[in-house]
Amino acid sequence: MFRYLDHLRRRWMVIAVAVGVAISLALVAGWLMPAQYTATARILIESPVAGDLRASMAVSPVYLESLKSYAILASGDRLFADAIEHLHVQRSRSIEQLKKSVLKVTIPRSTKVLEIAATLPDPRQAQALANYIAGRTVVIARDLALEADRDALADAQKQREEARAQLEKSETASVNRAAGSAQANRPTKSESLPLALEAAAAEMRLQEIRSTAGYRAERLKIFDPGMVPERPSWPNIPLILIVAVLVSLVASLLYLTFEFNYRLEKSAAPRAVAPLARVKNLND
Repeated sequence: MFRYLDHLRRRWMVIAVAVGVAISLALVAGWLMPAQYTATARILIESPVAGDLRASMAVSPVYLESLKSYAILASGDRLFADAIEHLHVQRSRSIEQLKKSVLKVTIPRSTKVLEIAATLPDPRQAQALANYIAGRTVVIARDLALEADRDALADAQKQREEARAQLEKSETASVNRAAGSAQANRPTKSESLPLALEAAAAEMRLQEIRSTAGYRAERLKIFDPGMVPERPSWPNIPLILIVAVLVSLVASLLYLTFEFNYRLEKSAAPRAVAPLARVKNLND
């Protein structure tokens, strides 16, 4: 170990040159890279107001995990393509490749905040793209919630009409049977009672859906449209310099370690010995 450390001390110039060259190359690369600006818009996902199961699970990990569906909605290919076309963003790659490098949608851990980040060479265009996708996400989520309410309301109305029709049919049949018997003055209701209860339950469900329409799903609201970034997010010169220094240190230490091992093996290798007869002739 002491011999290895002494070897590093005697060969310190290799490390210094490697670090210096790496820093120079990193600075040149950082200056030559085109600047990229990142703008972020934030959406608050409000819990359902209606007193259903999801409202009671508003802070549970399972409920927070389910909010990732809104992140999938905001990062859809169709929505991103519409945003690119609407803002006239120049592209030389496919929509999928461009989206991977431009758009980032996340929900920070244990929060109900949807963050939409857009990275472009133009800072104003980056902010416009993030804000446009955030606005369209709110509109699409609201439209989907309204459509779900309409479907639920139509299904409840259908069930109520079917229950009423069955009840009326059963009552009519009971009256007809009672009219032709000797017990015409005692109407039978035992057969119609289950259907009446079913019709009442369907009516109550319809009234509940009507009263909670628009409040059963999460409500999305943009509370931070973002601002035009003033400083580029890339290239990050300090980060590039740190990486360059670390890589150059590791590379130079590996080189010096291999050099040290090679010298050890070379010094420990057995030397060739002249044949005994040849040595005797040389002595004579």
